Amino acid sequence: MEKMEVLRQYFGFSSFREGQQTLIDAVLAGRDVLGVMPTGGGKSLCYELPALLLPGLTLVISPLKALQLDQVESLLNKGIRAAVLNSDLSAAEHRDVLEDMTEHGGLLYLAPEQLRSPTVAEALQSCPILTRIAVDEAHTLPQAKDDFRKAYGKVGSFIHSLPHRPQVIALTATATRNDVSRIRKSLGIPNAERFRTPLRRDNLHLCIKNIDNSKIRKGKRKPSTENVLFQSVERELSKWDEDGAVIIYCPTVKLVKRLCKWLKARDYPVGKYHGKMKHAKRKPAQQAFMRGKKPIMIATNAFGLGIDKPDVRLVIHAGLPLSMDGYVQEIGRAGRDGKKSRCVLFYTKSDFDRNKRTLSQSGGRKAVARRLKRLNALHGLVDSKKCLWRVIEKYFGEKPQKKCEKCCRCRQKSV
Repeated sequence: MEKMEVLRQYFGFSSFREGQQTLIDAVLAGRDVLGVMPTGGGKSLCYELPALLLPGLTLVISPLKALQLDQVESLLNKGIRAAVLNSDLSAAEHRDVLEDMTEHGGLLYLAPEQLRSPTVAEALQSCPILTRIAVDEAHTLPQAKDDFRKAYGKVGSFIHSLPHRPQVIALTATATRNDVSRIRKSLGIPNAERFRTPLRRDNLHLCIKNIDNSKIRKGKRKPSTENVLFQSVERELSKWDEDGAVIIYCPTVKLVKRLCKWLKARDYPVGKYHGKMKHAKRKPAQQAFMRGKKPIMIATNAFGLGIDKPDVRLVIHAGLPLSMDGYVQEIGRAGRDGKKSRCVLFYTKSDFDRNKRTLSQSGGRKAVARRLKRLNALHGLVDSKKCLWRVIEKYFGEKPQKKCEKCCRCRQKSV
């Protein structure tokens, strides 16, 4: 079967998205690859399609259970062999999945923490058909030593431990030039062919607004910063015509809860999602959002990774994210269907002090310095008078394109 036939028959597409075909051709040729493609650019197809054309087992290392389950369910519905290995399975189920996939092949999804299990590691090390390893969300690798997902930092040593070296496919939406070098070093793929799809998406209109209440005229009673923020969010929602969905990112769980209560009192169809919620509550919240029952999701950055909802028309940041990388990942969840969508960031000067405290609470001096560098890049973006897309492109090592003429900075200069 040819790749175009597989693309049509199993995935329902008549053509590839930008950057997909050349990367897939490299995978089919057996080369190690490192793909940097924007959020919504179709990264998963770059290992799913080759898994149908090539024999053997494709191991997919992915960060979140919910993401793994969604992808496996989608593949199974397409008639593609796939399974997930996680801690929710009983011992017997875990054993059966591992035996079946290492014997017959397909796509096996797991978090890097699963590789710590001697049973899993030994089964994979003795699996003669393990031919490819896809590392999804590979931007986590440069941060593995600094942050809580330290197991990502051990993926390279696991690959090195295998008796037969598999092909490695590393994929991410955001990676600076330094990140690319660190990903290659971490996975032991110094000669991996790099593919970078342009980061800019012209259908996303970016806007950044400083909402410091110090700007309110003297003589007037100043509302709290939180009230100014909530009113700003509500004004933005009033422009939304209820077509498609909205994601509102908040920097803390407390703010998620308070903003959700505020908007519910004003009859907005909102749901909430954060890492401290139990799985039994998170899953229904995600399903209600995906199905359009509660089209406004208020969430921390725990929400959105791998969420393939094409009609998100508005992404609001109710407060400053922790890094330029996180900001770009999150706005990338808007407008995946190519239609015009808006991304609005509200911030105050105090947000930077709060984020610096958060990022400095753990890790060594070098780790803290790396985190603060990513935060400072975001600081540079909100302070810049230049085209926002051009500033983002420069940070990620791309040659800046012409001005977008649609972001708030470009529009200010055209007025």
